[in-house]
Amino acid sequence: MIIRNLSLEKYIAIKKSFFLIGPRGSGKSYFLKNQLIPDSIHSENIYIDLLQSGNFDRYLKNAGLLREEIARKLASTGELCVIIDEIQKIPGLLDEVHSLIEDYKGRLFFILTGSSARKLKKSNANMLAGRAFFFHFPTFQPDEVDFQAHLDSIIQYGLLPEVFLENDESIKQEFLRTYCFNYLKEEIQQEALTRNLESFSKFLELAAQANGAVVNFSKISRQIGVASKTVKEYYSILEETLVAIKIPAWEKSVRKQLQKAAKYYFFDNGVLNALTGELKSELKRRSYRYGALFENLVVNEIIKRIHSRKLEYSPYHYRTNTGHEIDLILEETGTRKLLAIEIKSDDGTSMTSAREFSRLIQFKEEFPDASLYVFCRTPRPFDRFGVTFLPFLDGISMLLSQ
Repeated sequence: MIIRNLSLEKYIAIKKSFFLIGPRGSGKSYFLKNQLIPDSIHSENIYIDLLQSGNFDRYLKNAGLLREEIARKLASTGELCVIIDEIQKIPGLLDEVHSLIEDYKGRLFFILTGSSARKLKKSNANMLAGRAFFFHFPTFQPDEVDFQAHLDSIIQYGLLPEVFLENDESIKQEFLRTYCFNYLKEEIQQEALTRNLESFSKFLELAAQANGAVVNFSKISRQIGVASKTVKEYYSILEETLVAIKIPAWEKSVRKQLQKAAKYYFFDNGVLNALTGELKSELKRRSYRYGALFENLVVNEIIKRIHSRKLEYSPYHYRTNTGHEIDLILEETGTRKLLAIEIKSDDGTSMTSAREFSRLIQFKEEFPDASLYVFCRTPRPFDRFGVTFLPFLDGISMLLSQ
């Protein structure tokens, strides 16, 4: 078993309820059952998996059953933990959860997992403000598995636990294709997030092809035959079901005319390659595709680190109307500290002239306090033209632990 690096024991010790939200297949249920629960929670907890049709039907018909079951259990035990897996399946249960937390303070707490915040928001669900913490549960991270030893496999097949731990490439490929069909298409339809599944399926393919690029809603809308407003809604679905992350545009420059459209990155390289039909495509180290996939991986790891450490950084991308780009700008809330980061899939030694650093240097001219970095595959840090080159894993760890 790979130990997940998510410290929740202290919240359990003080009987504090929390949400644990992460993509489908990221390992939330396994983590609870095999790592967190046996050591930290009283053995007689209540575990409810709403993916099981029997549980779903029971509580959908009568949410009050939850109160009756908990009251009966608490009559014979001093304290109780209740785990509800995939809580977004029945948002109405959160009203009961809220009431029960108030009625049994000090004796009862909840762990609520989910893979989508969209249905909860759309149904105006009770999000237990002030009564439950909120934690992101990611796919595998660098402090859990050896990225260097498995880098090419991670770039091609991603970090979903069931995929990463599988040695047979044909099974990896089949799992990812099934994942995309079952979770990104069927589930979207079942949860009634969109009625037009055909256009959404076309959108998924185009969104994957546009991964990491500035989004042109009008172009995509013409390609799939829906309104631009619908395309924006589709992207919102990807965000709120944790399938993609949105990186807004940096708009604070007064000297440059900047693009204002956002970029989107799919949460996992394997899912991205499944959607673009490139699971079997050969990885070539110096190819454009390899560089784009490497960027997707690094951006996701930075965002995962921000979430897991609850860091006060806001991410942006930077692109002028003349095409000058910086992959990522991180701005720290409060201090306004700026980190401008370029992501390169080689060792960085090919960048030898000042021209190749012009976009970073121009950014620093306007924002003198900004720190300039290149995250790449160099084995050791070095500096050039005022830019610090870092091994990408060291960069993620060092910069975001400050």
